[in-house]
Amino acid sequence: MRFQRSRAAVLGAAVVTLALTACAPTGQPANPGVAASYHDRSVTNSTIDGIYQAWVDDTKGQDVANRREILTVELLRDDLLAKCKELGYPVPWATAKSYANSWINFKGLTGGASDEMISATQGILALYVVAYTDPTLASLKEISEKVEKSAVVSPRSGVYSTDALLSTVQTAMKSADQQQLGPQFSFTEMQNVSAFADANVSWFDRG
Repeated sequence: MRFQRSRAAVLGAAVVTLALTACAPTGQPANPGVAASYHDRSVTNSTIDGIYQAWVDDTKGQDVANRREILTVELLRDDLLAKCKELGYPVPWATAKSYANSWINFKGLTGGASDEMISATQGILALYVVAYTDPTLASLKEISEKVEKSAVVSPRSGVYSTDALLSTVQTAMKSADQQQLGPQFSFTEMQNVSAFADANVSWFDRG
């Protein structure tokens, strides 16, 4: 019960704040160098590497997303951003930039966020908004199931799973609540969300 009340409080404050402001294996059905593709967008291994390095550089290694977490947000981001706009809580670049810079300060660091970190933060914020505006996670489940059905993912990263996504989102929400991060920084726990389960092969990338 405490978690439910805290989550509602975080949502209310978050809405106000937002308003103010690697090659494919043999036989893999994706182009070499593509980690995953969904609709008209491909997420390349070099894109993931670039985002990973941005987290390393911008947070001085203090808060770094792994490959699966990065790929999860990149696959979901366009649909999540569209859903935020539909809900009346859009997450524009300027808002993402402000939150990314605050994230760096939260870690006790100085300097501005890179474009790669801002872009990643935009997707993480969108995930946060969609999750907290619908505590049942039904909206997020619907978005994820479309990705699960249509995305082509290299088995290097495992198997896309909506169940895995929802489980890690719930874990992130509980973690934010337990740490009492509040509406300003609860969204940072969404960086730890992953929609990938282990593939039944010996060589896939858990990183």
